[in-house]
Amino acid sequence: MIRTLIVDDEAPAREELKYILGKFQGIEIIAEAFHGEQALELNEKLKPDLLFLDIQMPKLNGIDVARRILDSLHRPYIVFVTAYEQYAIEAFEVNAVDYILKPVSEERMEKGMGKIMMNLANERKEYYYKLRNLIDNMNYKDENNLTRICVYEKGRLIPLDTKEIIYATVEDKNTVIVSSKGKFIVNYTLSQLSDKLDKYTFFRSHKSFLINLNMIEVIEPWFNSTFNVTLKGANVKIPVSRSQSKEFKELMNIS
Repeated sequence: MIRTLIVDDEAPAREELKYILGKFQGIEIIAEAFHGEQALELNEKLKPDLLFLDIQMPKLNGIDVARRILDSLHRPYIVFVTAYEQYAIEAFEVNAVDYILKPVSEERMEKGMGKIMMNLANERKEYYYKLRNLIDNMNYKDENNLTRICVYEKGRLIPLDTKEIIYATVEDKNTVIVSSKGKFIVNYTLSQLSDKLDKYTFFRSHKSFLINLNMIEVIEPWFNSTFNVTLKGANVKIPVSRSQSKEFKELMNIS
């Protein structure tokens, strides 16, 4: 059996891929990962033979995951899963690196699976060489995640690195960012800001708060499965609502 790990931050995509792969003899799905760091942990722990790897993922995208796997002790056969970016597809073709296009279908999988199975049975040294060459020359950037944002201060625009954001909230119908550099207004709603920032770093803990998980100093369990968090550099306790507590516990590895 070919022990297979699926990596995708979207649950429906993982389920669809798992369903389609289940129709191929010799494939055993041993685990699923919903972000890059988890994929790296499962790779070292479970040592899969085959890895289906989504490219566009928050925090650690698929290209970065592949780069780190190539430097690790266990190197499975990697197949990229991608929905877009013609330049990326052209790069895969030129370097003879295997990929499957989204939305994944049985027809597309059948076309790719013969080649994948054949390559799995052969010496992988040349494939790893091609894969590393692709990654080293592919400057992939997830355009959806902001790394810098302009904030307003006394009529001026000030560039702010998103790593400096402690939390964001709403005050007097304005979206306000509290950062290590001070407190600023931005021209986004809280929902828009949440969509543009890395969702494994910034978490919508409550309808009125978006917090930087890397800034959490203390987590206090509260009533009805809720939490209060204290953030570095902020003299305020921020709630994690009951509806958000399950996802919060998963992101913070709270058992």
